[in-house]
Amino acid sequence: MEMTQTLTIELPKPLYKQLRRAAELAHESVVTLIQESLSYSLPPLLEDIPLEYQADVYPLLRMDIENLQEEVQSVFPSEEWVVYETLLNKKKQSSLTESEQVELDALRYKADVLMFRKGYAAILLKRRGYHPSLPNELPVI
Repeated sequence: MEMTQTLTIELPKPLYKQLRRAAELAHESVVTLIQESLSYSLPPLLEDIPLEYQADVYPLLRMDIENLQEEVQSVFPSEEWVVYETLLNKKKQSSLTESEQVELDALRYKADVLMFRKGYAAILLKRRGYHPSLPNELPVI
């Protein structure tokens, strides 16, 4: 059984009327609509991100819209991507030297950080009412 917590909030009448009407149209209770809205609008907690990446993602919480949009559109440097793919292919065919493995691990970490930051930035933008560009709308670099 799921635990619940009761919360009393005051809403301006126009907002409550809008909420009640939206619930009627959705054939849902006002409580259900509020619960669903909150579950979709709250950003994931940093605790939901693996510990090793939290410090890299945390600064996004303080970014303005413009910087978050830049973050969403950031790309992995193509020259580093070539090295990453080359090392991955070599690893499939033979073993890597210690320095190659260190480089591969560093590039993998950098790629992971990029993806966590892009995803979290997109969620923060959406939460603030902005809609990041779709991948096919992003500029080609």
